[in-house]
Amino acid sequence: MALTRVTSTVLEANAVSAEKMANGTIVTRLYGIESIEAKHFADSANSFSLTTNINLLTANLNQTSSNIAAAALNVTLVTGNTVSLLANVNLNAANTIQLLANVNQTTANVTAVEARRVANIAGAVSTIVTADLTASRLLVSSGAGKVAVSSVTATALGYLDATSSIQTQLNAGVTKINQTTNNVNQTSANVAAIIAGTRGFTGQVTMADDLVIQGNLTVLGDSVTANTINSVIQDRFLMLANSATGAPSADVGIFMNRGNEGNAAIFYDESTKSFTMAETRDPDANVVISPTGLANLAVGTLKYNGADLNTAITDNRSGAISTVYKDNLTASRAVVSDGSGKVAISDVTATEIGYLDGVSSAIQTQLNNTNASLTDNSTRITAVEARRVANIAGAVSTITTGNLTASRALVSDGSGKVAALASVTSTELAFLDATSSIQTQLDSKGTAAAAAANDFITFTRLNANINVVSSNIAVGLTRKVNVIASATGEGSGNNNFFIATPVGGNPTAIDNISVSINGIMQAKTTDFLYTAGSGKVTFKDGAIPDGLTVQITSFNPPT
Repeated sequence: MALTRVTSTVLEANAVSAEKMANGTIVTRLYGIESIEAKHFADSANSFSLTTNINLLTANLNQTSSNIAAAALNVTLVTGNTVSLLANVNLNAANTIQLLANVNQTTANVTAVEARRVANIAGAVSTIVTADLTASRLLVSSGAGKVAVSSVTATALGYLDATSSIQTQLNAGVTKINQTTNNVNQTSANVAAIIAGTRGFTGQVTMADDLVIQGNLTVLGDSVTANTINSVIQDRFLMLANSATGAPSADVGIFMNRGNEGNAAIFYDESTKSFTMAETRDPDANVVISPTGLANLAVGTLKYNGADLNTAITDNRSGAISTVYKDNLTASRAVVSDGSGKVAISDVTATEIGYLDGVSSAIQTQLNNTNASLTDNSTRITAVEARRVANIAGAVSTITTGNLTASRALVSDGSGKVAALASVTSTELAFLDATSSIQTQLDSKGTAAAAAANDFITFTRLNANINVVSSNIAVGLTRKVNVIASATGEGSGNNNFFIATPVGGNPTAIDNISVSINGIMQAKTTDFLYTAGSGKVTFKDGAIPDGLTVQITSFNPPT
């Protein structure tokens, strides 16, 4: 917002300098006639304030010079302490080199330990030191002589739990089957005789003696009931489900009646493609058997590839591995031999073992050497610390652990320590960059001649502006003011208003128009437009709110 009038109440002494008063700064529309008086340009108008400022600046410069001298002394002291500190750093570097040598020795010892560890697990156990075996499997020795798993599961192995020789029991079963075969053959002969006519019967035939059939026996009924104590079958194989064709879907096997406990069955399960011994509640008419529980197999000595399987298993797990053949070890621990020579875990974790990676020699030897070095270094460190404390006891003690306030001039505080001067910034201090004595330069600028020269420049520029105003007044411009309420506006819409038009016609330029809303100046072309032909002022806003005061001041042509 531009000034419309300059008076002694708003323009103080020294408020307008030559540097701030450029040509054309004040134009005719910004002030009225006699608003600036000649007394305001007298040589004495600014002299008192200027002298006061020069004296204050001189005092500040003297204080700054003193502070700079003190800072230079402190810098010298800091430099000496820095040299001593560098000597201490060199001593620490030598100690560090010795410590690194000790660490290298320790690394060599760890490497030797790792070599011995690898040699200790090169036997049959090497296949199980880093990975678990497949769960619930029979253990065997591999082609390389290492511990390995077979395809036999622990469940299948459990089926070999027998009270006597399995082979003997199987042989006894075969004998019984052969006897049953003989009986069937005899029955077949008897039936053949009947068919041949040598024997005949009608209706139900009850035989009190053996029935011998010489030919084949064909039973066309739905079932055959043999209430015999022993059945002897001569055939080496019994064919079940002889009439089955195509892809099988039904189970097939042998049922054994267990009274009110249901049945037991030995059958081939088509759903799992495996032989099953189980208990079931299914009748023999079912084609699919649903076990209610699996049955145990009790046998004597079980042979595997001609060897006693139980003995082989016991022998293979009787050594150091006997403690780990069925149970996993605690995870991520070092494996050791216990007091009985068995595989066991220690309290050392795998992570701790990993710390030995890279050891190149005996760890204890390296530790002993390191302890000796540390004992010697401790004495040296104590001496270094004493020197360090002594080196930072001077003026620098205030800045060893904390930073100063950023971008401030440095001074010595009341205790003689380095401190930041809060009132003087580095930017302000840079203003002191001079090619000669600042005081001398200020003294020269404060002479009457210099003051007069500055005042003359100011007077010259203001006088030129006054001349421009005088010329405009000579033309005969007339100031007109139109004050309007914003409620209704003037013309079409409440954003249109008109100047106070004199007899001589409207101003031709927008520069001769000044517009304010409630005392706030509006920018020409940005906030409003002017139409010279009609004298209309149009605001850029589509509507001006009610309750505001619009004032239009115009400098009109002569009548």
